[in-house]
Amino acid sequence: MKQTTTHLICAPTLPTPAGVSAFHVSTGQAVEAEAPLLSLALDDGQQVVVPAPGAGLVGSFAVTLGDTVNSDELLLMMEIEEPDNDWLALVDGLPAACAAAPVATPIISGEILQVTRFAAQLALRLGVDLTEVPPNQSGIIDQEALEGWVRRQLSNRNVMR
Repeated sequence: MKQTTTHLICAPTLPTPAGVSAFHVSTGQAVEAEAPLLSLALDDGQQVVVPAPGAGLVGSFAVTLGDTVNSDELLLMMEIEEPDNDWLALVDGLPAACAAAPVATPIISGEILQVTRFAAQLALRLGVDLTEVPPNQSGIIDQEALEGWVRRQLSNRNVMR
């Protein structure tokens, strides 16, 4: 069985802001690795094509045609097929106490965001930049962390009025 993970596809490093000039795929479409997903137009007329990092299904778009984006801004989400390396078979042979324990230790780094799928989808719908949301004590941005951050932002806006 193929395993998939949600990938956040962001704009590459750009010399200037760019406009979303074309979509080469649609939501729900299956694509191969390196397939063109969308194009960005730079001020000098140069087109930058954003490719799929791997084979998978196109999820939801965070941009629309004509939007202006900067380097590293979220463009879309994809479900990428992971190599079938049978890593889950390791869990099956463990004693019950080991299998119930957390299998992953969070990696806390300024370069990596760990986000639950639901929190990523909610952030996309709300237009929240996940780099601004502090993670929970485990180093993961989950629904509770995201909702708490949104509530604080809304509260701060009401106080400023």
